[in-house]
Amino acid sequence: MKHLAVSIALFAIAACCSAAEVPFHYCRGMVCVELSVDGSKPQTLLFDSGNVNSTMMADTAQSLGWKTEPIDRDGKPIPGVARGGEHSVDFGGTKLTGKFLVFDRSIMGDDPPPMEGSIAYTFFKDRRVTIDYVHHTLTVSDPGAPLPGKLELITFGKKGPPIVVGSPFTVNGKPVHAQIDTAYTGTMLIYDDAVAKLGLDKGGTPKYFPDTDGGVNMLASTAASLGFDKSVLDDKKPTLYFVGEGKNPVHQPDGLFEATVGNALFAHSVVTLDFHSMTLDVQPAR
Repeated sequence: MKHLAVSIALFAIAACCSAAEVPFHYCRGMVCVELSVDGSKPQTLLFDSGNVNSTMMADTAQSLGWKTEPIDRDGKPIPGVARGGEHSVDFGGTKLTGKFLVFDRSIMGDDPPPMEGSIAYTFFKDRRVTIDYVHHTLTVSDPGAPLPGKLELITFGKKGPPIVVGSPFTVNGKPVHAQIDTAYTGTMLIYDDAVAKLGLDKGGTPKYFPDTDGGVNMLASTAASLGFDKSVLDDKKPTLYFVGEGKNPVHQPDGLFEATVGNALFAHSVVTLDFHSMTLDVQPAR
């Protein structure tokens, strides 16, 4: 009986702590993974923590045999966008399921990103996701003890979808609520409503981000430091971004949070998002 009790205990520990890890690579600075969809050969998918909708390109969906359904607006189908239904993704031996939208590549612009689709944060409900930016691994595990930071689902603007917002990030030591977006290749973007409140002066050198909001201009400036909680992530005059000008403006969240943080901020860190306890942590990679 003693051996049986030990076996049961070991099984319980393994069950509570199961994890699946896959390598990631950068697609133009965005976090991409190679995953099988519905048993297919590996597809290049963007891990998109900044989006509520997972996506698949129409030509790939067709090759996978998906049946799509038009999305109507005012009684007419929306060109280039359809519902793709629910499908499974093999994440390092762990099966994840979620719903997809299907997009024609033509609506992605003249220079579409080199990927077949994306998996949004909604795929990871009640799971913990760890992004190790130094070792280029993405791990999905069972939830654990609550982490020191806070995750919230806040709409992007008064009419926008719910997106992942974390705190406390910091700029020059001042606390910031920020969207966590693995499809954003910059450090920290400060929105207009927060500039004065954070004691910042808007300005800088224009920089074009082709994969943000369909291609937008931002202003590259510098900060004294950028961090998370009590940790400084960069204090060597890190780059800080402001909203720029152009025919395609940066979408702004109507003052519901102050910033968006992206992959460049986390270049030397491990980011853990627990979608069960809705907590997070950012630590220097070991």
